[in-house]
Amino acid sequence: MRKMTVVETTVLVSLLLAALFFVQVPAKPQMWFYPLARQVFQAKMNYETRDMMKYETEHFVVKYTQADAGVVQMVANTAEEAYRPVTAILGYAPKDKGVMVIYPDKRQLNRVFGWSSAESAMGVYYGGVIQVLSPRVWLKEAGSAQEFVKTGPVLHEYTHLVFDYMTNGNYPRWFTEGLAQYLEYKVNNYEWLTKDNMLDGKLYTMTEMENNFDGLDNKSLAYRQSLAAIRYIGDVHGDEKLRSIISDLTKGVPLEKAVSVNLKMSYAEYDQAWRVWAANNMNNIKK
Repeated sequence: MRKMTVVETTVLVSLLLAALFFVQVPAKPQMWFYPLARQVFQAKMNYETRDMMKYETEHFVVKYTQADAGVVQMVANTAEEAYRPVTAILGYAPKDKGVMVIYPDKRQLNRVFGWSSAESAMGVYYGGVIQVLSPRVWLKEAGSAQEFVKTGPVLHEYTHLVFDYMTNGNYPRWFTEGLAQYLEYKVNNYEWLTKDNMLDGKLYTMTEMENNFDGLDNKSLAYRQSLAAIRYIGDVHGDEKLRSIISDLTKGVPLEKAVSVNLKMSYAEYDQAWRVWAANNMNNIKK
């Protein structure tokens, strides 16, 4: 009989524990199962990156190959710079160190998720692990720490990680993308602006955003809309209202209800309000 691997054993134990949770906790069972699924992915990633080198800081463990020995400290320092504002704004600090993996080229990053060569993501968060493309590959100016801090993926992906641990998956995809961009805007004064993501034309419906965010044709517009929907809350109603909505999500409250209760309007009214506000306030492309 073949001996089970560490990953296979972890998956089996997690599934058994998950089954017990489903039996004992009928309300919002996915929020109980979610951390277990996250642990399974982390165990898988730990196994797959076991031969990579490690660089540890106070709040992060960064894994990398020899090809990135010259940039790992820059990446780690950027992560530490992101730690304080992200945890302060969201009001939550994960108890464990954040795990980040640097991939030396797009092929190796894409292979993790089964992406085609057409994908060009600089970073991704999934299952408790931040994975980034080496800044050697995309930085216009080699070794430009300032450019990496402002336009790189670290603060964005770390926001995903912290928010994910806070809410245990109780959010739609567009909300976490909007929130991550909102913190980039607040902390680094950075916005993803293109000629194709202006907000004064035909926009995606909220149903399209919630049901098929990653499958929408105009990715830059979908991301811009998600930022607009979050910026409307922060700029018009205040960051305290945004934090209250997030607090409700951590308790298992559906987003529609959390928005309605905290903003004193129906979800449909909120949907219309942020669109009107964005058309009037977010269409000036910065130079």
